Amino acid sequence: MFENLLNQAQSLLGSASPQQVADATRDHVADADPGQLADHLTQGAQGMNGSQLAALGTSLLGALSAHGHDEATAQDAGVDTNAAKSGDQQNVVALIQHAQQNPGALRDAAVSFVQQNPQVLQQLPGLLQGVLSRL
Repeated sequence: MFENLLNQAQSLLGSASPQQVADATRDHVADADPGQLADHLTQGAQGMNGSQLAALGTSLLGALSAHGHDEATAQDAGVDTNAAKSGDQQNVVALIQHAQQNPGALRDAAVSFVQQNPQVLQQLPGLLQGVLSRL
C-alpha cells in the first residue's frame, strides 16, 4: 500500500508545479486537525536528515513569530530554539508539539516547509495522502 502511494506521489508530484503542491498542501492543512497535523510532522521528523529538520524548525519558528509568539515563548515551553534551528530532532519535535497550541502557525509552518522542500512529502505519508487527493 505504501509503495503504491509513493509511486502515485512521484507521478503526481513530478508533474505538479511547486505552486500547485503548495496550494494543495494549503488546502489540505486548512482542514486538518492540529493534533493530527502535529502527529504527521512528528512522525516525518523521525526520518528527516539534519538539514530537513533545520528547515522544519525554521519554518515553525517563523510561523510562530508571524502569529505573535516570539522565541522566548517557545524557550519558556522548554524548546532550545537554537538547537531546533540547527536541526536537533528532539527540539524540532518539541517545537512541533508547542506549535500545536497555535493551529494557524502550525498550518502555516507546514505549508511553508512543504513549499520550500516538496521532496520531503515522501517522508510525511499522512500529509502526502491529503496533498495528493487535492492535486
